[in-house]
Amino acid sequence: MQLQPVDRAISIYEALADRTEPRGARAKLTQHLDRLYLDGERDPHRLTVHGLSFLRDFERRQNG
Repeated sequence: MQLQPVDRAISIYEALADRTEPRGARAKLTQHLDRLYLDGERDPHRLTVHGLSFLRDFERRQNG
């Protein structure tokens, strides 16, 4: 899979949330989107949206 959806999701998340990338998020996000890609999701825009949801949930879990 191209890294473009990963980079795009992080960039959008940082801009909208006015935060920097959560620590450890890039590696976990890449794994998550790789699984979706291997399961058949090929649309980079949909992968970006999945990435944004993942980042929101990731940060919530980190802040517990």
